[in-house]
This record gives sequence, C-alpha cells and structure tokens, in this order.
Amino acid sequence: MGFFGRLLSQKREALPRTSPATAERIRNILGIRELEAMPAQAARAFQLASDPNAKLADFVTVIESDESLSARVIRIANSVYYFRGTQASDIEKAVANIGLDELRCLLSATMLKSLLNSRATARESIWANSVAVGMLSRMLARNTRDINSGEAFLGGLLHDVGKLVMIRRGGTLYEQVFAAVSVEAQSESGGGFCEAEEKIFELDHVEVGKWVAENWSFPESAREAIALHHRPWPKGDELTWDIPLIVKAADLIAHSIGVGHGHSLRSFQKQCEAERDQILPKFGLGASLIASIIKDFQKKFDDELSLYSPEGG
Repeated sequence: MGFFGRLLSQKREALPRTSPATAERIRNILGIRELEAMPAQAARAFQLASDPNAKLADFVTVIESDESLSARVIRIANSVYYFRGTQASDIEKAVANIGLDELRCLLSATMLKSLLNSRATARESIWANSVAVGMLSRMLARNTRDINSGEAFLGGLLHDVGKLVMIRRGGTLYEQVFAAVSVEAQSESGGGFCEAEEKIFELDHVEVGKWVAENWSFPESAREAIALHHRPWPKGDELTWDIPLIVKAADLIAHSIGVGHGHSLRSFQKQCEAERDQILPKFGLGASLIASIIKDFQKKFDDELSLYSPEGG
C-alpha cells in the first residue's frame, strides 16, 4: 500500500514525515542513492512564490544572482505578453512590468522544470498538466476569500512532482502507467494514476512527491497539496476550500478537458467530467462558472505554458 492509502486513517493535522524505511524503498525502486540538494536560488524562489509579504526587491535579488535567468526575465518582460510601452533594460523594470503575481508563477515554474529535466515522452504530458493545474488552482483561489492565489498556484504546479521524479528515473516504465490508466478507465471500477503506479512501480507519485518535498524543504502549503491532493472528497453538500482541495479540484478540471494526456485516456477524461459535475457544485461552483473558468483557462494556457518553460523565450 502506498503513502496515500496509509494516510486515509490519519488526521490531516498530523501529516507524518516519510519514514526511513519508506525513503529507502523509494531510493531503491527509483535507483536514487541520494536526492540531489536543491540549489539555494531555487529554494528561495519557491519560498518567495508562496510568501504573500514578499516584495519586488526580494525577487530582484534572486533573479540578479543568475545571469541566464536575468536575461530570460528581461526577454519575457519585453514580450508581447507583458510589454507596457517602454523597453525593460534592467531587472527592476522587468520585474515591475511582469508584476508580482505573475513573477511568482514564472519563477517557480522555471525552477521546477530546470530541476527535473528529462527527455522522456511522458514528461511533457505531465509538465503540461502541472502548469494547467497551477493555473486552474490560481483561478479557483481567486473565487474564494481565504486562499492565497500564489500559494494555490505553487501547490498546483508542484502537486505531481513525484511523477516528474519517477519519469526522470524511469520514463519508459512510466509509459506503462499511461497505458494502464487507459485500460482501467474503460472498466466500471477504473482506477487512476496512483493505482496504476502501484502496480508498475510498487509505489505511487504521492509518496515520492512527499519525500521530495521534505528533502527540498518546499513550503508547508505545497507539501500539503502534494501529500493530500488524492484524499477522498469530504462528505456533505456545502463544502469549503483549502489548498489541497483546490488543487484536487483543479487537477480534476484539467483531466476533464484532457490536458496532460492524449486520446488514449478519453475514458479517463469522461470519468473526470462526470466527477467534476457531481462534486464542484458542492463548493458553490455551478456549471456556468466552471464553463467560464475553463474558457478563460483555454485562452491563456498555450501562452503561459510557453512562458513557464526555460527553453522558451
């Protein structure tokens, strides 16, 4: 049984750390002697992304410490997407053009993709889904009073970090996970990615992601999103949000419109559509609002996916 299965009987307040035995099992299965240390610059970027009190000067300091990142931020600030009428020739002007909210998203996505680069085919699908869930989490958070949209984006972006690590270590093997999800989705008792991963890897992306998040000292809200985004929906007809539930809902919406997987997962997509229409109204999200969020997302997705990829301009 993976981490998610063991977590169901535990209270959320006592989110346990990965045990030494589980950490050793993850390392053995994925062939990782030791998870590399996260560069200080990347760690600081993730902290800033979830800190509502972070100032422009804090971002300038992080960006200026990396020449290639500085050039990229200036290039993006002068792109059609962010151009404000005058060219940005330095980091301070570039940061001002982009704005704090978008800069949080840009920095965290750029850092994550550069940390977990891979040539595996499955990686691009998972990366597209990660960006989509980040964007949709931010949109959902903006429809609430109490959830910080920057924290929601970061949680959504990082929710499947375990998949990215698994793909990096076994990309060809992970293709079998997609195939298994496709087959299972065509049966009445069809499972999802965690169940398929358990069969093929003997662990799932939730426990891998939680272990990575602990080792890389991700912010608490991001660790909770990673560990809890597959917990069951709470009972009741009038539900309230927290970040893991927002990420879970965003992930459901992304899968329901097929972001991050191809035609072979059409049955899985239909399952997610049905679940979306049943569950989200309990959070006050009616069909018209969900349709509006999806329409807005689809307008922006391709542009943001390009911006959040280090290889892009």
